Amino acid sequence: MAPSRHDSDNESRQSKFIRKANIFIRRMRRGEVGTFLVFVAIAFFFWTVQTAREVSASDFTVKFIVEDQPQDMVFTTHVPQELKVTISDTNSRLSNYGLNNRLDSLSVNFERYADVLGNFRISAAELQSLLMAGLESSTRIVAVTPSLIDARFAQTEGRKFPVKLSGSYTVADNHRMRPPQVKPDSIVINAPAAVLDTMQWVYAVIEGRQNLTDTLEETLSLELPLGVKATPSKVKVTIPVAQYVEKMFRQVEVQVINEPSNRHLVIFPYSVGLTCLVDFEHYRDITPDNFLVSVNYDSLQSQERQGKLPIAVRYVGPPEVVTNVQISPQIAEYVIEKR
Repeated sequence: MAPSRHDSDNESRQSKFIRKANIFIRRMRRGEVGTFLVFVAIAFFFWTVQTAREVSASDFTVKFIVEDQPQDMVFTTHVPQELKVTISDTNSRLSNYGLNNRLDSLSVNFERYADVLGNFRISAAELQSLLMAGLESSTRIVAVTPSLIDARFAQTEGRKFPVKLSGSYTVADNHRMRPPQVKPDSIVINAPAAVLDTMQWVYAVIEGRQNLTDTLEETLSLELPLGVKATPSKVKVTIPVAQYVEKMFRQVEVQVINEPSNRHLVIFPYSVGLTCLVDFEHYRDITPDNFLVSVNYDSLQSQERQGKLPIAVRYVGPPEVVTNVQISPQIAEYVIEKR
């Protein structure tokens, strides 16, 4: 039996009611989620504020710099290059110290803490006072290592010494290096005369540079014993590295040089094959014209084997681009004709 019109109207009203109920429930859920997120945000805010106000301790590494040290004065005992400083304050303030580098370095004047007896001393109290100068009043210094600076210095003479590069460095396959360049190539050393008398040069040490594929440029500190001061204290080192490829020329003409006007030297072969190693970036620039292949008429008298002359080759192209030049054959036969 077909449903009546009355039944259809009832079903339609029920469907509308169900849809409205679902919409209402979803809105309620969204409201609950939104309320929950608001409470989470408020809780996070208060947690952040509370954490920022909490007091804790943190460690900092501070560079120790001695300024205005006379050229002829060198420390003969150890002076630290950095201080380990532990400070206590709120977490927010400690974070600010880390962000604005207020504890990055501490500079002191040489003459202020040096005496006429050769002592350089900064007491523990003075050292903490210098560090506090860059901190807020609420900050407390927990520890400083070393706790004080106590060193000796002496007046010395200066001499100039060449700089040598030492260490291990290699290039990758199909690459080669040219002689390293050191700038400056010599420096002034201040040290007691007994130390200077034992020195011949100063070393700049480079380590851990293996399988280089490109030119290396680095600023290196010098290897110096205690009580020795170098000016400058660092050098710039350049190690040129280039990739190379083999290049071959099948026929390069052999020229006769120093031939007299009344004689003509006929040679065989009149051309040779030539191979060489060329920097990759200059591969297309190198031509047979960059090589002088020749036999020398003046060497006839000095040759033990009559009728044969050595073939010489000389590269005449851009410097430091071509190496390992080889020719084949290396001997030419000759006949002398009168003109």
